[in-house]
Formats: sequence, structure tokens, C-alpha cells
Amino acid sequence: MKSHRFAVDGMSCRSCELTIERKLKGVPGVASVEADAPRGEVRLDCDGPAPSLDVLNAALGGETYILRGCETPSSLKRPSIGQILGAFAAVFLLGWLASRIGLLDMNFAVDGAGGFWAVFMIGLLAAASSCIAVSGGLLLSSAANYNRRYGSADGITRMTPVFMFVAGRTLSYALFGGLIAMIGKLLSPSPFFTGALVVLAASYMLIMGLDMLKLAPAWLRAIQPRMPKWIARRVVDAEGREHPAVPFLLGGATFFIPCGFTQALQIYALTVGSFAQGGMILAAFALGTAPSLLALGWASTSLKGKAGERFFRFAGALVVVLGFWNLQNGMTAMGYPLRLPDLRAAPAVAAEDPNVQVVDGVQVIRMRLGVNPAYHPSDSYIIKAGMPVRLEIAGIGTGCRGVLTVPKARASVALTRQLNILEFTPKNPGTYAFSCAMGMFPGIITAI
Repeated sequence: MKSHRFAVDGMSCRSCELTIERKLKGVPGVASVEADAPRGEVRLDCDGPAPSLDVLNAALGGETYILRGCETPSSLKRPSIGQILGAFAAVFLLGWLASRIGLLDMNFAVDGAGGFWAVFMIGLLAAASSCIAVSGGLLLSSAANYNRRYGSADGITRMTPVFMFVAGRTLSYALFGGLIAMIGKLLSPSPFFTGALVVLAASYMLIMGLDMLKLAPAWLRAIQPRMPKWIARRVVDAEGREHPAVPFLLGGATFFIPCGFTQALQIYALTVGSFAQGGMILAAFALGTAPSLLALGWASTSLKGKAGERFFRFAGALVVVLGFWNLQNGMTAMGYPLRLPDLRAAPAVAAEDPNVQVVDGVQVIRMRLGVNPAYHPSDSYIIKAGMPVRLEIAGIGTGCRGVLTVPKARASVALTRQLNILEFTPKNPGTYAFSCAMGMFPGIITAI
């Protein structure tokens, strides 16, 4: 038995590893395969000489993954600066147009219809990338096994295992998404920890987006935590079972073969504190991947050549934008909102704020929940340091707006009543950011 190593172009995640291993195991003479995405390598254990690169690349069967000698330069071409700028320009233009006509919630809030469609779009992007390859392979093989044993010539009947697989996947994502959210609620994380989780999820998205743009170095991809491969292999190895419920169960088990998109949303669900909301996040993602799965590989057969390159540049730019957006949200939830530097002269700060009233030695800020802006009459207030502050927030919040938090003061309140009270004392001058639990709807209190 001899081991042979090859470099692989196009391999980026755990799903890619499993896809390559499954395809290369069928090559004559190959006894075992071990793929390593962070290193961009695959090891073949063979009974003698390794098959030729032409044979191995033919087994991979497409343009997604290309094997080469470890000393051979990569064949992947990075996009030019103009192409990258064009992709980001397209993202911002389409985002602006969608927000103007109300089709996209630019706050990426997952507690309403706009948020559902935002996550659904992420599912569509994931389904159009190689991240869905393992799920697509399991669907095809389990459907073939099912129809060979139970199927008939009727077209609708032969689609039964496909519908079972997609239904099992969607229900599983909804159930486990809800359970993840409940685990997060039981842990009762602090606003700082919640914000840190959002930052972690955003970091996943940034690395994925850079990888899709072919800009992520190997060391950056390697720092992402990954689910143990043996769990994913157990799911993949179950495809040969002949029980009629296998397609449904395999679809549900794909929750444990996460791509980077899934892992980012799983981390995100941990912070929402609601079974229904957590379930909706992951179910929306699964439904976003459903059209591709129902079409049995639509993305892999349609997105080729120049059109495919342009689409993936656009998708990578979109994921990077979403990653930066959620990075800002996470930092706000931690109490350290990110701001662009202002080179203008600092305006004079008024000694008193007309929206702040002093009642019996307490500075009272009265606000109510709105839509746009999120807080009325303002999202910026000026107070005096060293004097107690009482926020009176009118309105019942939903989703992430169910909580208002001031992380720097370690104070928060659940907005469950028509009038909600939050009290703290700013000991030192400075800025005290306040926001919803996820940092999506921010405001600033300046203590002077």
C-alpha cells in the first residue's frame, strides 16, 4: 500500500472533502481517500502506482474540483480588481433597489418576512455553490436506491424519494434550529457574549465570501472550526440502507454535514432565544436550498463557464457584505459599535438634551418603538455622567427587538409590556451604545 498526495483546486469546506472522497474511492486501484480542505490536499492510498491525473480528474467529473501535482502551480485565476469592484457595485445596486421597493430588509432581521427572505436567499446562494454537493449526492443516490426497490415508471411516484429527502431536510433544520435557540436561551448569555457569537458568525461569512472570490489564503480557511468528519461520514455511509424512510432520514441528517453557510446560521440561531425564530432561520435556509435539490443538480449543470464565474463573484461579494453587516451588528451588541472615522471638526456638544428630563434627581429618557427609525423621538441622547438614568420604552418588541440592552452599563430589559423600564448609572463620561439584542437597531447615549 502506497500513499500519494495531490493538490486540489476548488476544495473549500467539509462538504467538498466528502464529495471528493466519495468520487475518488470509486477509481480502480484506490483503497482509501483522505481530503483536507484547509491544506488543499488529498491523500490516496493505492495498491501500487497512483492513477493518472487524467483518470482522477475524470472521476471528479467537472470543473468544480481539479487535481494537480503538489509542485504544480494552481490553475485557479483570481479575479481582477475591476471584476471584484464590479461584483460589489452590483451587490450594492441591487440591494439599494430591493430596499427601495421593500423586497429586502437591509437590517437582516430574521424575525419578519423580510428576514425570512434574506435567509432564503442565502440558501439559494449555498445551493448554487459546491457546499450543497454532498446533500445533492445523497439525494440522487438515495432516490435511485428507493426507486430501484419501491419505485415505478410513473414520474410523480419516482419523485417521491426526492420530496421525502427535501421534507426531511427542511423539518430537521427547523427542529434543530429551534433546539439550538432554546439552548442559547437556557444559557442566558450576556449581551457581550451574544454579540461575540454574532461576530463569530459574521467571521464565518467573511471567510466564505473571500473564498468564493478566491481571495482567502489557506491559513484563513484553516482557522474555521469544523464538525468532526466522522459524524458526516456516518450520515453519508447510511445512503445504502434499504428502509423506505431512508430518503427522509438522510435529508434530516444533512443538518450534521454543515457547510460554512449552515454553520454561520447555526451560530446565529444560538443567540435569538426563541424556538420559533431559531427554527425559522434554519428552515428558511433549507427551503432556499430546496429548489436546487428538487431540480436534481440544477446549479451544477447550469452555472458553467463565464456566466458561472460572474455569478460566484457576485455571490462572494454579497456574502462579504452580509458578513460586514453582521460584524457591525455584533460589535454594537457588545457595546463597541464600529464607525467610520469623521475627519470633520467635532461639533459642540449641547449641555442639555430636550429629550432628557430630570425627575427627582433621575435623568428620564422616554422613547417608543418604531419601524424606521427604530426608536422615537431619537436614537441619540445626551446625559450627565454620575447621575442615574431611567429609560422608559413604550411598546412590545418582537424577535431580536424583544430586548433592549446597554452593554457597557451591563443593563438590559425585555420589552414585553406596553411600558418597559431600564435603569443604570453612567459612572464615567463617554458613549453608551444601546441596541436590540442582536445589535441590528442601534442608538447612542453620550454621557458628558
